[in-house]
Amino acid sequence: MRVLQVTDVSGAADVRQVLLPYRDARDKGPYDAIPAAGFWLARLRADELPALPALGCHLVVVLSGRVELSVRGEHASELEPGDVVCFDVGASGDVTLKWPDDAWLFFVSTPGWVPDPGRRQVGSHDDPRPGRPLLTWIRDDDGRSRSEPFRWPYALGSVPPVDAWPASIGAFVTRRAYGMEGYAPGVWHNGPRRQFAITLNGSAENETGDGTVTSPVTGDVALIDDVTGAGHVTRGRGDRWMMFVTVAPGGLALTPEH
Repeated sequence: MRVLQVTDVSGAADVRQVLLPYRDARDKGPYDAIPAAGFWLARLRADELPALPALGCHLVVVLSGRVELSVRGEHASELEPGDVVCFDVGASGDVTLKWPDDAWLFFVSTPGWVPDPGRRQVGSHDDPRPGRPLLTWIRDDDGRSRSEPFRWPYALGSVPPVDAWPASIGAFVTRRAYGMEGYAPGVWHNGPRRQFAITLNGSAENETGDGTVTSPVTGDVALIDDVTGAGHVTRGRGDRWMMFVTVAPGGLALTPEH
């Protein structure tokens, strides 16, 4: 996992490594350390990516695939699942993103937000899931939680204007080093709010009250929707980094995949 920022410097695009603000995973504090205004999930070919200036200030999380980022013809950076790029750039001709086949990407609108400079690169001990990421809906079902794949309610092969994205009320990042000696024990808990949980590094087991166990790895996404009921349990492994993107009330209606 690494985090890059692409901005305009002296009229041209520039890229550098930056830091995401993060806290311990056990800290359920403020949900708006990153001022997210909206979000979008997409499965795209490279020629389907919209012009970056049209998206305003935003970040992109690579969920699946290998994405090559080139800025002003400099040496290209290869982005892997769990990598994040923050964009605030008008010189779109200086920036090239390309990849073979399809890539799964999660977009977050971050108007006016600029991450702090710094360098942190986290290596994963787990291989990313090939192909489609795991998309899991964890929700309360009459007092008992259940897990099932969710269906994104919009076309996956396009990114509309930002004002058409489902609304968010903020985002934040957590980290917890669980160690590599198997999955650490967890406790049953509810989601503190309705939010997407994106695994940036590490792995886990999520168990819900219906007995289902899912095993998210880097690039997988879950909608944590069991804010009532008996909750779920998470057992982490490795140096686990997560990005949480909160969903504004009434901002998104999901259905099970099957």
